[in-house]
Amino acid sequence: MDQAHAAEGTPERRERSDARENRQQLLVVAKELFGRQGVVATSMKDIACAAGVGKGTLYRHFAHKGELCRAVIKEDLAAFQERVGRLIRDDQAEPSPLARLETLLAERSRLIESHLPLFAAMEEAAGGAGRARPFRGPFGTWTHEQIVDLLTEAIAGGEVVELDVAFTADAILAVVSPQLRSYQRNERGYQVERIIAGTSRLFIDGLRRIE
Repeated sequence: MDQAHAAEGTPERRERSDARENRQQLLVVAKELFGRQGVVATSMKDIACAAGVGKGTLYRHFAHKGELCRAVIKEDLAAFQERVGRLIRDDQAEPSPLARLETLLAERSRLIESHLPLFAAMEEAAGGAGRARPFRGPFGTWTHEQIVDLLTEAIAGGEVVELDVAFTADAILAVVSPQLRSYQRNERGYQVERIIAGTSRLFIDGLRRIE
């Protein structure tokens, strides 16, 4: 037996393989339970029992429910970044950076709407001092970078007056945050198209340079 095959059979290698399989099984079960009974109604104990593992195993993979939700949504976020990233970088199809920013914000609002319970659970888990995490996490950081780039391009092209692009990007992210969207849906009864229209009026029409 060569060294490569021997390594595959070591206890450490088998343990890592078992851990990967357990993690994948937990994600599959979590998606199924979330879809069937909702994120709020599904406990970590429910997921562990349905997956046939102990709660200790579950918590070794995911420290809390928000972390599990982040793992569940990870592939959808990656697909969103790939698809929307192509759209907003295509200045041949749409020369106006403000129009591409409008596309980004509308698509992000629809994404949050379709995954709101997962985003809400992620934000709830980031309590106390962690409230900034939705803004500085990978998805929030990526969105902030795209907004900054598009605003910088709009200023350079004369479509927007000079402004603090980093601060403006922060303000936009606050307005389109899942936490605010959850309040708007549950307390205000706002539909997603109203959010998209209001955001566009505020940050697209409102920033556009008037000749």
